[in-house]
Amino acid sequence: MKWLRTPSSPRFRSRHLQVALLGIFLLGPGPSAATAPDLLAQESIWITLGADAFDTLAALPDLRFDSQPLARVAEASGVVVTRVHAADLDRISAELHEVYRRCAGFMVHPSLAAARQELARLAEDGAPRAPMAYTIDQGSLVNRLEAALAEPPMLDTIDHLSNDFNNRYHAHPSGTAAAQWIFDQWQAYAQGRPEVTVELYTHNSTPQPSVILTIPGTGLPDEFVVLGGHLDSTASGSGNPDFLAPGADDDASGIAVLSEVIRVAMAENFRPRRTVQFMAYAAEEIGLVGSGEIATAYQAAAVDVVAVLQLDMTDYFGSVEDIWLLSESWTDATLTNFLSDLVEVYQPELQWSTTACGYGCSDHASWDSRGYPAAMPFEARFGQHNPWIHTTSDTLATLGNSVAHAHKFARLGVAYMVEVAKSSELFADGFESGTTDLWSSVVP
Repeated sequence: MKWLRTPSSPRFRSRHLQVALLGIFLLGPGPSAATAPDLLAQESIWITLGADAFDTLAALPDLRFDSQPLARVAEASGVVVTRVHAADLDRISAELHEVYRRCAGFMVHPSLAAARQELARLAEDGAPRAPMAYTIDQGSLVNRLEAALAEPPMLDTIDHLSNDFNNRYHAHPSGTAAAQWIFDQWQAYAQGRPEVTVELYTHNSTPQPSVILTIPGTGLPDEFVVLGGHLDSTASGSGNPDFLAPGADDDASGIAVLSEVIRVAMAENFRPRRTVQFMAYAAEEIGLVGSGEIATAYQAAAVDVVAVLQLDMTDYFGSVEDIWLLSESWTDATLTNFLSDLVEVYQPELQWSTTACGYGCSDHASWDSRGYPAAMPFEARFGQHNPWIHTTSDTLATLGNSVAHAHKFARLGVAYMVEVAKSSELFADGFESGTTDLWSSVVP
């Protein structure tokens, strides 16, 4: 490798990144995270959560740390640092869902210093990022991929994930088996594309692996575009491996959308200029554990992630508007505005609006916490979303045995993937993707 001459050499930087990512995917969490403690095996753990959520927990007479009320160790921007027993994480998740009807609602941290760093980042969130210039110029390709989307495969994915496993809880064998099922499905979709890889990402803090499919970029391979959703599920009684937590909407519906976008991308031979990664995250329900470890490893390896899309609950049509975009301080305003543009251009028949779900409500917060631009479209106005999540009634039957609503998010996922990653293919009309404005091709 004589061409590795100086650290400033573009080829050096590319090779250095490849080596770092090889460590992430083949050796597990990578050099920086590999030495991190198994958080959930510790007796105590640091978490950050919204001040309202902290007040709710602190008021519970039987939730204590070392026999004392939970302490407000530090606070900034409406977020509190406190210390809890790791054994209480399931209880905390359940309590916050009961009161606020949201997933997680908190983030776990390996140390007090890491938790304080999260507060420091939030305090500086007003400082403008250097936004990426997201553009819409891939109309012919987006239309082609959208036309190939089908509802039966999404219905089948939700059916399998919500019925073939009692639960997909991160600490039970069924949770690992569900990850393996997703791995097998994604690997099958990638057959015939040897450059596409599917990996089980081993975590320090949970036995459940995440699943990552990578389509390498052809022109800008060191720039990454991420689409994700969490694969675990939870409900009351999670301590029992046989408890029922079908999680059809939360979040088999998000995994179904990811899987269908993958299927179409492979079937239509999509070859992106930027590297695209699909991630099914482990252990979201207990503090965004899986996505937190991955985002930390990417940050340590200086991976250039230009955009992150989170798909968590896509199939319950609870509001008049079709798609709701989270617009709060732990999402990226530029990327969120771009998603609204994608809806207006590619699905002009739909209505969209904005809503908020609170601090740490899904895996997008893990990426935002590490400085990456992240956004999340949601199934309904928060508060009008699926009322049966985290119960035994979060089933496909409750969703009307239909994925018509999720199909809208699959179309948005395709548009996001193509328009952010761009394509290296040559269109039949003679225009090279990324060089010609194709906006007019999607306007009715």
